[in-house]
Amino acid sequence: MNRERTEKQPYRFFSVKSFMFLAVMAGGLMMFRIYGMETQHTNRNSIWWTERGRNLIPPTATKIRLRQDLLDHYATYTVSEEDLVDFLNKRFALGDVAFNSLQERTAISPERVGEKIQPMGWVITKDVVVYNCSASNGGSHDYYHDPITGQTYQTSAYW
Repeated sequence: MNRERTEKQPYRFFSVKSFMFLAVMAGGLMMFRIYGMETQHTNRNSIWWTERGRNLIPPTATKIRLRQDLLDHYATYTVSEEDLVDFLNKRFALGDVAFNSLQERTAISPERVGEKIQPMGWVITKDVVVYNCSASNGGSHDYYHDPITGQTYQTSAYW
């Protein structure tokens, strides 16, 4: 009887070990699918990942390219400055306290023209302005916007 038990244990150990290996591999593949990949979207409604990231992109944005990492995301898209300002004012208002994104708007310094912002390689032009917004949870969100073309580069860090 002892002999039967010891013969069956290696198979049980092997099956547990196999299951753990497959679970780790599946988790790793899922993380690869979620984080560090770039995805393309025609508009904000076609973004399938977390609402936390989706609600930081203006609803009128088009031609969206996203890259999500563990604690932040990056996006490029096209949006008019009027729509961007309206979105930022509503999104970053704190209760009854209004947010004035135009006060947070700064022109890009001339030394930065032509610089590529990583990880997506978006190139800063002479017309770019930056909107820096802070969320109530301490997250930082920078919107680099070219008002002439409507091209926008967004970097959002979560906490």
